[in-house]
Amino acid sequence: MTKIGKNIKKIRNIKGLSQQAFADLFHLTRGNISSYEEFRAEPKIETLVKIANYFSIPLTSLIEKELSVNELLHYNTALVVETEKLKVTQQLTQVPYIPILYINDYIAQFMSEEFLSSLPQITVPSNSKFKLIAIEVENQENLPSGFDYKNGDILIYEEVVKENIHRIIGKLGIMVNAEGIKWGVYKEKDNNISLSLNTWIEYPFDINTEDTQYWILKASYRQE
Repeated sequence: MTKIGKNIKKIRNIKGLSQQAFADLFHLTRGNISSYEEFRAEPKIETLVKIANYFSIPLTSLIEKELSVNELLHYNTALVVETEKLKVTQQLTQVPYIPILYINDYIAQFMSEEFLSSLPQITVPSNSKFKLIAIEVENQENLPSGFDYKNGDILIYEEVVKENIHRIIGKLGIMVNAEGIKWGVYKEKDNNISLSLNTWIEYPFDINTEDTQYWILKASYRQE
């Protein structure tokens, strides 16, 4: 028996994806994912190739090996703290933390470095050379369908700039401007990028806009 079903379920759990959200990435149904995880069926080879490529996992490992959480973190599939990398590098960084009570203040002053430096700071392991922020989840109903973070979870975001724009497609992110914080998944169509909350609501993406910031989800701290 292959290890596909167990690996798909483990990837979902690490990535924070529901069965439906995972299915949407590969134009499948929730029932397809359920049948894979319950060993009632297996994906077609072309689907396996897409999954392996998307999460940067060797195809043979996806099929034949029951992957550990640490291995999946090594393949950069996770939105959780990279503990194995921390053990090796011990690289810690201070990140401005925006609790629920500070959300409105952040929206009003998100461009102010003085305000950001006045916020509480949390320490996270990170090798990122880009700016990071931590935001407490206020209302999971604002998140795109399929991302099952809860109120009180802390999401670590990396600022989207021209140097990392190539790796944002399909990832959860936010845009921040004077109108507030908008959540969504970065999508590309006809060489244009948008931040999509759902089928009906999409927000424009313009990296050159000076009064708007874009962020991509880098890691998460979940409540027990």
